[in-house]
Amino acid sequence: MKTSSLKVMSVTVLGLFVLGTTVCAQTGPSTAGGGSGQVIEAKQITKTEAEKKYPPPSSGYPTGERDPHQASGIVSSPYPPHQKFDCSKVPHGGLVLDTHLNKVFVRP
Repeated sequence: MKTSSLKVMSVTVLGLFVLGTTVCAQTGPSTAGGGSGQVIEAKQITKTEAEKKYPPPSSGYPTGERDPHQASGIVSSPYPPHQKFDCSKVPHGGLVLDTHLNKVFVRP
């Protein structure tokens, strides 16, 4: 009787563990302030400050990508994981600092 109860309890605990880990794997870890669904307010940076703190690559700063399905000021960073920034207060051609990676890109 005790052996049977132990087997049932073990199978139940193992099943709950497997169920919990698969659900957690599907939803992914929670990210504070990040994630692809959240939009961060863009931080504009001047050209001299950008060149001093974040020197451009030989080809120049890359351009962010605007998603036509998003609001007009939402721009995706060209750097993975392609965080979205609200660049509505940054003029076209202005430099934006990707605050997660400390890299600069150009607003299209």
